[in-house]
Amino acid sequence: MARYWSLLLPLVAAVAQVDNDVEPTVTNWPPSSWPWPNAPFVTLSAESGPISAHRSKAPVTTSFTGIPSYTYTSSESVSASPTLYPNSTSSASPTSTSNDTLPACKKIQYDFPAGSGSNAERAAAVKEAYLFAWDAYSKYAFGMDDLLPLNASGINDWYGWGVTVVDAIDTAIVMNLTDVVTQQLAFIQNIDFTTTTYGPVEIFDTSIRYLGGLLSAYDLLKSGQFPNTYDQTQVDALLTQAQSLADKIAFGFNSPSGLSATNVNFTSDQPVFGTYTVAATNQTYNSTNTASAGTFILEWFRLSDLTGNETYRELSARAESYLVNPSPAPVYPGLVGTQFDVDTGDMLTFDGGWEAGVDSFLEYTIKTFQYQETATTTQYKDFWLQAAQSTIEYIALQPYDFPDLTFLSYLDVNGSITWSMDDFSCFAGGNFMLGGRLLDMPELVDLGVAVTDGCHQTYNTTVTGLGPIAWSWYNASDLAYDPLRDGDTAARRFAAKYGYFIPQGDEGWSSRPEPLESIFYAHRVTGDPIWQEYAWQIFLAINETARNDIAFATVNNVNEPFGGSLSNSLDSFFFAEVTKYLYLTFSDPGLVSLDQWVFGTESHPFLVQCGNGAIDDYSGANATAS
Repeated sequence: MARYWSLLLPLVAAVAQVDNDVEPTVTNWPPSSWPWPNAPFVTLSAESGPISAHRSKAPVTTSFTGIPSYTYTSSESVSASPTLYPNSTSSASPTSTSNDTLPACKKIQYDFPAGSGSNAERAAAVKEAYLFAWDAYSKYAFGMDDLLPLNASGINDWYGWGVTVVDAIDTAIVMNLTDVVTQQLAFIQNIDFTTTTYGPVEIFDTSIRYLGGLLSAYDLLKSGQFPNTYDQTQVDALLTQAQSLADKIAFGFNSPSGLSATNVNFTSDQPVFGTYTVAATNQTYNSTNTASAGTFILEWFRLSDLTGNETYRELSARAESYLVNPSPAPVYPGLVGTQFDVDTGDMLTFDGGWEAGVDSFLEYTIKTFQYQETATTTQYKDFWLQAAQSTIEYIALQPYDFPDLTFLSYLDVNGSITWSMDDFSCFAGGNFMLGGRLLDMPELVDLGVAVTDGCHQTYNTTVTGLGPIAWSWYNASDLAYDPLRDGDTAARRFAAKYGYFIPQGDEGWSSRPEPLESIFYAHRVTGDPIWQEYAWQIFLAINETARNDIAFATVNNVNEPFGGSLSNSLDSFFFAEVTKYLYLTFSDPGLVSLDQWVFGTESHPFLVQCGNGAIDDYSGANATAS
């Protein structure tokens, strides 16, 4: 899942903030009534210290073969001069498709033998964790955006539309929690997405959390793969609510270039532009973050297909066109920077990689190709391959004296390697595995496995068993990007033992899902049972460290016993991503199969446009209990 924390704007809170560093409440977990399975490893205590390092494996290849040359060709849906939204270019109804007219689905998942690949007891444990947190939200904060888990209250930090409800519903559908889904559907149909009292609306998170959650729940319930005995008026409202919200977000594309603004004023329907100042020239530009502008295509292409309104596809494709044809060119092909000028469409920075700020843009270039193969999405795929090629050649690096450990460095604003990686980049492991299977490139799968293994190393070697938000390492010459770290004795000792060190300020864990995301892909793509064990270790660590007697909270320091202290937040993506990826890792591999579903960056699955398994049977006649 993508995040760009430097651009998250402060919102007006509905309740007073409490102290941000509160000692965690220690509870007896799991409940005595819960039939808890035996842990596969000795859980951590204040005395036990870091657990053993990652398994040794061979280094990945240093180059790929068969990568096509890349030349940008303007899509017919991208006009030279953008027409301001709204306009009258869209059709009024969806195009009817059937399995007879769709291409065959590409095989992504490992062929698990019948009855293998799942663990019902562990899946039930994850479901209990979802319900434990949901019950707290429902009791103390229902209808508000997020639960505050240290003082049992709620906060409206995402416009007061109840982001936890919308973000969490598709996980409840997948878990077959019918009472919870009924509660969520009844709430969602009455949300007024046309107005908010909480200021300009940041449209990236609003799209991936709210719009993605609505469309995914609609697809799941209409797919025929899940029981759908709910009020069909409320089910249909998922799509109409998605349209209502998208029609407001769309005003954000009214920029001179067609790149999306950071925010939209929902009262005036005017874009609100972010800015970026180039330090070398002190010149300020109206700008957008690359991940923000480049993470509409999957949800908005799906919305166009469901409604027949091509405007959604055209707006998002026009914005994407600047990102897949960057000017000036990045230092390494495909590895674009994190800031673009919304007036001209020019790239402003060279800080490429897979990190926060650019991550989900790259993620969607291959996933939208998986969703639907067209001339436009084929171009996205080819661009993604350029980024993958540059990655393996330049930024997939091994720390000093750790030749079997692979991290993905991001670049600084000038395009220099930093020998640093953030947790957000860990999604790339699963993205490489997906692309490798989709394109029949096993070397890409190998790269994805290596990256995922590296991310697991940052969990497997801390006191809590949870990973930090970012980390750094010493390069092949035993030097750090920051010269001050060269003489940092503590950092050097930790890096000598584990291959990396955690810079001050990056020690927290706040329901980050990306490593679990890639572990899920590794399980479903390779079939290796080690990935389920890794997921289980992380699940136990979450429960030991982040769980209190109310719900789950943010861990302030993963390398202190019991996390040191907790902070008073539980983001909606704990429900949307953390619990969903864990549950699907232990469930039957046919549940939300990667052969038929493509996951958005918030872990919201959408139906791939391929004809296999009657996935377009919206009658529900083929539904089976999950």
